[in-house]
Amino acid sequence: MRYRMICIDLDGTLLNSQGSISDSDLRAVEAAVHAGVRVVPCTGRAWCESRHVLRDFPASPRSDTGVFVTGAAVSDLADGRTLDLCVMDPHLVLELVEHLRDLPEAVLVCSDANLTGHDYLVTGNGQVTANTQWWFEMTGTTVRHCTDPSLEDLRHTLRVGLVAAGPRMSQTSRRVSDAFGRRVAVHHFEAVQKPDPDQTVHILEVFPAGVDKWRGLTWLAQKDGIQPGQIVAIGDELNDVAMLEQAGCGVAMANATEAAVCAANRMTRSCDDGGVAHAIESLLAGRWD
Repeated sequence: MRYRMICIDLDGTLLNSQGSISDSDLRAVEAAVHAGVRVVPCTGRAWCESRHVLRDFPASPRSDTGVFVTGAAVSDLADGRTLDLCVMDPHLVLELVEHLRDLPEAVLVCSDANLTGHDYLVTGNGQVTANTQWWFEMTGTTVRHCTDPSLEDLRHTLRVGLVAAGPRMSQTSRRVSDAFGRRVAVHHFEAVQKPDPDQTVHILEVFPAGVDKWRGLTWLAQKDGIQPGQIVAIGDELNDVAMLEQAGCGVAMANATEAAVCAANRMTRSCDDGGVAHAIESLLAGRWD
């Protein structure tokens, strides 16, 4: 097989609708590692939000590193040790916080806990939503609350985010895009829902321009002498589009959004039907060369 790296999104891709990795997908990942391929989880989650679902990931030098926070961080899977970061200018972060401050929902500033001692700084005048609180508790996320953060408080920021009801999030996303233009990259999509949610909630993610999963992947690939054409990317969402477009082989899940499908050149099964296993087996067998 000409591909030397397989990069796999988590939610909606490696994780099924129950939030776990199927046995067939896990065996396929192990087979790829055994075949000498580097396998990299690549997610919008921070490391702290991913560790519990990656605990069964193969322990191997070929699967010991992940790309987190949509490419803003590259970290050791075992202990979260930071290998590479792309932080936001604190002046830009402060502008974003002030822009979002008076919304009903709290502003969520994601940072590198190795440098700050916390995973999220919660700020603004809004409230932490029930879904966000559940997520923090479920993942063991370390949170600091600060109503009026200083520039010093906002150093080492990786992402500014918000969790809100879907219809309002579209409006907020457009508002941020209009106000900040090419200075930022803005994504919004459905969040992981707490059990029995009252309504579907979406997450808004704002990064400095140029930060995406492909950025983190290419940093890691260059260290190993891997060329872009030797990379496979598997994903389903808007924040996967950059890596699906630029990888040597982009694979969209059957449950993927239209944007992800259009960016990919292959299609696999859904996350509930062994889609990752099907893709890896097709690659290893040479059917997708």
